[in-house]
Amino acid sequence: MNKTIKLVFIIVLIFFFSLFFSRYNNYYENKTVLTDSAIERFEKDLKEGKEIVASNYIEEEKDYNNKAAKIGIKTSKFIENSFNKVMKTMMKYLEKIQ
Repeated sequence: MNKTIKLVFIIVLIFFFSLFFSRYNNYYENKTVLTDSAIERFEKDLKEGKEIVASNYIEEEKDYNNKAAKIGIKTSKFIENSFNKVMKTMMKYLEKIQ
């Protein structure tokens, strides 16, 4: 029984971290591409002597979510909340042991 609990815990932990890191890596990668694009346009306009208006270089965030991403995010949040509850329970138990 104890080995089964450890195995399930390890699988859930791996699943959580894979979803967690894939979610944030994709977000920051898209954000960087937009920033680089805006900087290139700014430098080009500056060289050409055009009027510089900040709003011309601010791009709206695109929503890349689809059903699979939404399910993954909900699952990740569920695992995160469950993990937090388990850790709090374990810490309370360890405090009682001392």
